[in-house]
Amino acid sequence: MDAPDQVGAYYRRPAVRARIAEYCGGREEDPLGFSSTGLGGYGGRRRLRMPEMAVVPFGNGDFARLLEEGVDVSRSLADRGGTLIQLDLDYVNRLDPGEPYRDPARCFDRLEPVHRAVCAAFERFAVPTFVLMTGRGYHYTARAVRGARLHDDLVSIASVAPPVRARYEAEQAREPLAVSMGQAHDGAGRLLEHLAHVIVRSLRGRTAIPVTIADVPPPGQGPYACLDLTAYGDPLSSRHARCAFSSHQKAWVEGIAPDRPFVLALPRDALDRSELLRARRDPESAARLAADTSVAIPDVTDAPGWVAAYARSALARFHRHFDQTLPAGPEAAAGAYLRLAPGALPSCVTGPLGHPNPALLVPTALRAVALVLWAGGWEARAVSDLVRSRYEADHGWGDLWERYSAAARADFYVRIIIGAVVTGLDDGSDFLCASHQARGACPGGDCGHELGRLFPAGRAARLAAGLTRTVVLAP
Repeated sequence: MDAPDQVGAYYRRPAVRARIAEYCGGREEDPLGFSSTGLGGYGGRRRLRMPEMAVVPFGNGDFARLLEEGVDVSRSLADRGGTLIQLDLDYVNRLDPGEPYRDPARCFDRLEPVHRAVCAAFERFAVPTFVLMTGRGYHYTARAVRGARLHDDLVSIASVAPPVRARYEAEQAREPLAVSMGQAHDGAGRLLEHLAHVIVRSLRGRTAIPVTIADVPPPGQGPYACLDLTAYGDPLSSRHARCAFSSHQKAWVEGIAPDRPFVLALPRDALDRSELLRARRDPESAARLAADTSVAIPDVTDAPGWVAAYARSALARFHRHFDQTLPAGPEAAAGAYLRLAPGALPSCVTGPLGHPNPALLVPTALRAVALVLWAGGWEARAVSDLVRSRYEADHGWGDLWERYSAAARADFYVRIIIGAVVTGLDDGSDFLCASHQARGACPGGDCGHELGRLFPAGRAARLAAGLTRTVVLAP
């Protein structure tokens, strides 16, 4: 049997189907009653996938068909019972993306200190999470119950860009809660950004591999751990989360480890880690585990310690500064950029801005663009408007920005990149031409600039001290 047939046979086990339905917030007999607002499918007999390796969206009524087709089953991050708070931890090795599938014991051993730090951070704020082992890391998930204090806090923390809010308003015809769900989704992303800062600080000097929150690889592009927040950089309705007891076929579909056609996503706490790594490759063992394991996502009604810690943090102050800066708009930002003197910026900035598809989707390039412009006097909001202008221009994007949002993506990356500098999480020690070259992000040649001299350390200190005046665009 090939991979989809093996997965389809595994899904015919009643306990497996029950657990996947439970993770979607309901029962197999009534998929239309799932609290998840939709499903996603990846791989399977039709090798389903969207561009950027995204899952293909489906309605809840397609639940049985997706199982029969042997696809990776995901649920929407949108949940009618509350807001999912999900942090992803991934092992990344761009030089050898198949490593987590060929040598999972080694990779998960390297991730273990990070996993423990994530668990400790959630425990510190009294937030229980369901921990799912995926193909190359973990998902940590809780649900802020709709109507409870934490959910209200998420809504109050948020600041949704007008184009994204308009999208949510348009979705209200089929999902009446779309606006409040989208608002809380944004607030959850901000709380998780704060948590990621806490985790990274706690791990300095204690891990075998670097840990990042922005998916910027270390110089040399060796392995690293990524605290992935990117689900919160897109509209809620466009994002999905892999289900517990689903398959994980990425290695097979992408061809990065064809001899490892699939693994199974299993609860971390169900078995010892070494036993879990064996069980995830054995459908029989996983099916037995499904018969005795609940995968209900923990409900959280209140997290006052976490909300208060975020509210008094330098990161929250920067978020408020970012939100309160009046946007000039993409056209004005693009015009200000065109007025800059030729040669004023390094080629690692002008290159992605001039040819943004796909360069300006890459976090390494976005970091250079955001920090160099910000160091030069641009407001963070203006940098975001400029990035958005390049996303919205005709650069062969296809339907990318119909599925996602140029405004949301630009705001998200600029905010987390500059926020890391303002709070001191990013000290610029690797913001050098040599580091950029080692990451493969330098277009080459002598552009007459050195990134190390362009790092915005002084501006970060002034803003952190509350001394930066609000301007909209660079002079």
